Amino acid sequence: MPKRYDAAVIGGGASGIVAAIAAARRGRTVILLERMPRLGKKILITGGGRCNLANENLDPALYTSRAPALVARVFARFGHLPIRLFFKDIGLETVSEGGRVFPATNQAASVLKVLELEIARLAIPVVLNFDVVRIDAPRESFAVHAADGRGVESKSVILTGGGKSYPALGSNGSGYRLAAPFGHDLVLPVPSAVPLLVKDRLCHLLQGQKVRARVSALIDGAVRQAAEGDVLFTVYGLSGTAVLDVSESLSVALHRESGRSLAVSLDLVPFMKAEALAAEFARRLRSGWSAADLLSGILPEKFHLLAADILSGMKVSDHGAAAAALASGLKDKRFPVQGTRGWNEAEFTTGGIDAREVDIATLESRFRKRLHLAGEILDVQGGRGGYNLAWAWASGHVAGESV
Repeated sequence: MPKRYDAAVIGGGASGIVAAIAAARRGRTVILLERMPRLGKKILITGGGRCNLANENLDPALYTSRAPALVARVFARFGHLPIRLFFKDIGLETVSEGGRVFPATNQAASVLKVLELEIARLAIPVVLNFDVVRIDAPRESFAVHAADGRGVESKSVILTGGGKSYPALGSNGSGYRLAAPFGHDLVLPVPSAVPLLVKDRLCHLLQGQKVRARVSALIDGAVRQAAEGDVLFTVYGLSGTAVLDVSESLSVALHRESGRSLAVSLDLVPFMKAEALAAEFARRLRSGWSAADLLSGILPEKFHLLAADILSGMKVSDHGAAAAALASGLKDKRFPVQGTRGWNEAEFTTGGIDAREVDIATLESRFRKRLHLAGEILDVQGGRGGYNLAWAWASGHVAGESV
């Protein structure tokens, strides 16, 4: 191995691995440095172990960033089809399910395996358990220092240290600290795609119950995000895919803003309009159904507890009023949000190094030549559905091709 490399890639996750491959394919001497005992640990848990590695619709408008033009430029260079062709070229077949792209094997391990095989084919040296604590930057080179005293010299550095979600798998926010001495600003990272903390007796009573619902995130009463999918009631609050999908705006408001009124609204019967639902309840009441049975066949039996709360103090004999109140309560059940679960349960990080501080074409730092940043370390976030992994592959490839 040479003592001085053309590029040192810091971070052996999705973006770092692809950055190293892209640089090596251009004939650069590359070394890949990873603080964990193996590469790509987060890749193995994505998509529930299936690895939703991209999406057919990588519309930049679906991403949150202070540099939307940069997101568009990166995907113009390495979008959905180039990502799939990249993986096909290294031996991975992919399939599409409703626009979401998965490995044909349905195993995230297959994705990591072909990446590791390509690293080996290109003879890219990989150094594990290399915990970078400092990057010195003399005029013509970089010196990368590990906590245990080891060091690497390189002409360029690609910093792909990830965000802060799932710190046990390697993303602990250390990349932010490495970028700061070069003058980079940090958009406060907050957990995203994360369960919500709600203090409501109903969550405790229904814990473990899962239903399909439409969820709206409300900030000062205005809808900021909405999604339909699973809602899971827990002892601490709310989880499930639909809750994760609307959590970003609430998490940002909780952690970056103050004095906001935050809530989620659940439409627990998204398959019926309010008028039809009220008419059905009125019919049941006229037919002599008891209050405890009114939701039978519409929601799981446990939800009679919610019906009892909604109808508390009302005259059930007033069929029209009771039916309207019940329908309204089920179509717009609101829960005040007190907080989010922590980084160990967040799928993504919202925030990071301000993406306006890197070159739109090369992802090179605007403050230090030959320092590139890629992946989740940048303030670029998508929702669930393969968007964030697609950004990792694409930005890593663009950075790797640019050194």
